[in-house]
Amino acid sequence: SAAATLPVPPRPPDAPAGGQFITLITNLPRNDREATIFDAVTSGNIPDFQRTLVPVTVNMTISGTPRTAVYHVLADYLAVGTDADYFLCPMTPLLGQQIADALQCHLPSRRMVDQIWNAAPLHLAPQPIPPDPDMITVPYFANHNTMVYSSRSAVFGTHPLGTLVGGDKKDVVVSPQIWDGSRPAPPRVAIYGWHQTSGSPIQPLSLVHEDTYADYSHGIRLILNSMTVDGSPTTVENVLKSAALTLLLNDETSSGSPYVYTRTRYDHLPVVPFPLIDDFPSAGRELTSWIDRFSGTSILSFSPTSPGGDGFVMRVQDPSGGINTARIQRPYFRDMAVECDIYCDYRPAIAADGFERVGLFVRDDGNGMFEGTNAAGTIRGNNYSLCWDSSTGAVHCYRTVNGIPAELLASPVTHASTAWRHFRIETRGDQITFILDGVLLATVTDATHPRGHFGVGYHEFFTTNSNIRGTRADNFSAERLSPVPVGLSLLQSD
Repeated sequence: SAAATLPVPPRPPDAPAGGQFITLITNLPRNDREATIFDAVTSGNIPDFQRTLVPVTVNMTISGTPRTAVYHVLADYLAVGTDADYFLCPMTPLLGQQIADALQCHLPSRRMVDQIWNAAPLHLAPQPIPPDPDMITVPYFANHNTMVYSSRSAVFGTHPLGTLVGGDKKDVVVSPQIWDGSRPAPPRVAIYGWHQTSGSPIQPLSLVHEDTYADYSHGIRLILNSMTVDGSPTTVENVLKSAALTLLLNDETSSGSPYVYTRTRYDHLPVVPFPLIDDFPSAGRELTSWIDRFSGTSILSFSPTSPGGDGFVMRVQDPSGGINTARIQRPYFRDMAVECDIYCDYRPAIAADGFERVGLFVRDDGNGMFEGTNAAGTIRGNNYSLCWDSSTGAVHCYRTVNGIPAELLASPVTHASTAWRHFRIETRGDQITFILDGVLLATVTDATHPRGHFGVGYHEFFTTNSNIRGTRADNFSAERLSPVPVGLSLLQSD
């Protein structure tokens, strides 16, 4: 038989293992947490044992005709990390659906959950935790993950990783009831399963919770959308929507007849909506994921207006002096273009008192220290940046390591005038490209910083703090340069 592989890239060698990932997301708001999970999965940070999908075969006679369906599923619920340290990752159906869409997969129906459990050689006993308001938090997710791993690792000898397993989580499922208008607002998540070793599910099909809900017991079992019926290719979606075939995968009824699906996917806004765009209007920043290193960043009216702007900008500064940054956390993405307009305020007349450096940075390690350090020297910048100095008009393309910037320009570049200028940095693998006002400054191959945060930076070198004006930025955007891999790899197995 043919075994399918999940279409994800190789796992990045520096990606966090399960325990590290738990630490990374523990204090994040739900939307940022789910964006980080999406980044992790679609960048390939999943255990190796989840890359090869397991076939499930269904034999059924429908209207007197024998039918055989074959579909492929994850061996366990979707996890982040490595074979040695993985985190079975609860998430809302909105994120589960977006990951399924990105990886050409489908979420299961109730009947499919039963079929998968029946096909599984390994049945783990469910391990419920008493209900608590905190069961929707990452510490509860992590605690249950430890409990499940303890029971799973106890049988590695007889059932190694990659064995199809059931019983460790409830399933987020699809159901025609989600979309038939029978449920009051808000939109709902359907959950089912958590089979006891006897085969009886703890959780009947339930649509009690809204579609933004996830607790420690929920798991995402990805199923490849491509499948076969009687040897002919089709999709899970098509079978669920087919009056002639829906019984293969669907046991729900309406008025005594099979309840044929008209829709099979949860509605969702992109969890990671690219491009990320912020025009810094008067009402405040449009992106909610900005992280300010220190206080002092604000939205204010500014003249002259940026190209295509509305007269409002984001100003990044620390009135007490030194460095400040505003950054966005997307720690997994390598291949991106980040750009914005920055006002370059040329002030040679006060050069004797110092200068200020404005710019854009990418692949930051999360310290948010631009191309320097804090006053104590204990927090150090690590990133790539495109900068401009107010005293001389000097342009810099920096690789900063532990707070020490190294120039990547082959020869000096100077723009000794006041103007709005368009800063852009592109990263593709180990290739870093710096562009100013549409002109290529440098393309270098450098593997020092593989991925990280990105944003707008400011560093002042004045003796007199009243000379501080800050980085005035507008028309910010970030886009991915490499899409999530597509295409299905089929491996012939014995």
